[in-house]
Amino acid sequence: MVQIESLTLVVEVLPEVGGKIGPIRDKLSGREFLVAPRKPYRTIPLDGDWLQYDTSGMADCFPTIAAGPYPTEPWDALRLPDLGEWTHGSWNVIEAGESPLVLERTGKALPYSARKTIRFVEARALEFSYCVRNRGEFPMRYMWSAHPLISVDGPYELRLPAGDLHFRTFPSDGEDHAWPIFTSGNLSREWIPHGTDLKVFITGLPEGWCELHLAEHTLRFTFDVRVTPVVGVWFNNLGFPARDAVPFRCIAVEPCTSPSDLLDDLTPDAYPCIPAGGSVAWSLGLEIRTADRERPRKA
Repeated sequence: MVQIESLTLVVEVLPEVGGKIGPIRDKLSGREFLVAPRKPYRTIPLDGDWLQYDTSGMADCFPTIAAGPYPTEPWDALRLPDLGEWTHGSWNVIEAGESPLVLERTGKALPYSARKTIRFVEARALEFSYCVRNRGEFPMRYMWSAHPLISVDGPYELRLPAGDLHFRTFPSDGEDHAWPIFTSGNLSREWIPHGTDLKVFITGLPEGWCELHLAEHTLRFTFDVRVTPVVGVWFNNLGFPARDAVPFRCIAVEPCTSPSDLLDDLTPDAYPCIPAGGSVAWSLGLEIRTADRERPRKA
């Protein structure tokens, strides 16, 4: 575990557990913003089942989100793991201090190298930046998604830029929905039914930001909408995990590159691609601020 901190926040990073973020804690209130560990931290092998390990915190999904086949040659015989390769195995620590923290890894299933940098840009604001180089001889289709499991105990409000926003469910119900109305109600501020979970992908964003407003604080995500044009949202109202483990409640706000969890679910032009020998870079901002004046509006 490596810890970085500012005057107000402490962030624990776990290079040996897929490089994910463990707790993000407010020094003043002691509040932790992410779902707490469900199991002891352990490195997940490439062929390991993510669901059998700790599922808490904030991970990065790459080059896929859900487990499934790689869709194009010469890697079409590959089956990629759930939540992607980045959540499995370890990252190497290249630079560590109070800020920034620099991690690197190479692909096991696919020929790439990746660098992730985590830094404080302000006392209550983090920047996560990424660079991936395709070291193979063929173009590489990919997806990336942030995967922060934000603990939500009470009311919430999810705010997005005004515009002609639509969403699809995953798995797809075959419908194109106008945000935020769904069968269960207004997804921007009304919980889905108890004991269920729901994944949606919101498209049509005119600007690159979204905010989750809670009773005592707000989490604001910022990103370049030209590179990361979609916001996935996973609503979990004690519906996951569905096996013998104890379910929990969270909302995962997931800026991402494509409106799906699978690399073969949409037309090829819905996915970004890294040319042979080329590279791609992107970043994600996360600001956590007190929300005394921005409490969720009543439904």
